[in-house]
Amino acid sequence: MGASPRHCSASARPLQAELEGLYASHRTALLQSASALLGCSARAEDVVQDAFLKLWENGEQLAIDDALKYLFRTVRNLCIDRLRRLALEGRYQAEDAQLAELPAPTPSPERSALGRLGWQRLVEALGELPARTREAFTMSQLEGYSQREVASHLRASPTLVHFLVRDALGHCRSHLGEWPC
Repeated sequence: MGASPRHCSASARPLQAELEGLYASHRTALLQSASALLGCSARAEDVVQDAFLKLWENGEQLAIDDALKYLFRTVRNLCIDRLRRLALEGRYQAEDAQLAELPAPTPSPERSALGRLGWQRLVEALGELPARTREAFTMSQLEGYSQREVASHLRASPTLVHFLVRDALGHCRSHLGEWPC
């Protein structure tokens, strides 16, 4: 943390007085520069104050002419940092808004009960199918096998597997009817 004027050595006081004078005489120009970059006078005020604190901390290493350049460069750099942070925060806020619109990861108890009932009705419908049709449907639609893999397993053509799966889907749809799930 930078030293305040009360706690400085006698040799540091004239330098800090010069830095304060430099800041006071150029504060308006610094604010205008920061406002132009940030588009917000409140943010510009914060940036200019932060820049002065950096100058205060590092002022002993600078000549007074370099201090003014340092101050303007620091304001510019802090503005760029602030804009980057605001852009990043904006992206996170947009992602948060998108996530808030997603459905809850766990269904409600009512939705779970309806899902279980729907699953039971589907199992009943599959139980009514011939074994070969049921197996083609289960392998293809529930276990993720390709029609060629199912055909190889059933020792049938891929075309026949296609028809078996189509028939099973039709039967399940008609059995479920106007089921709400």
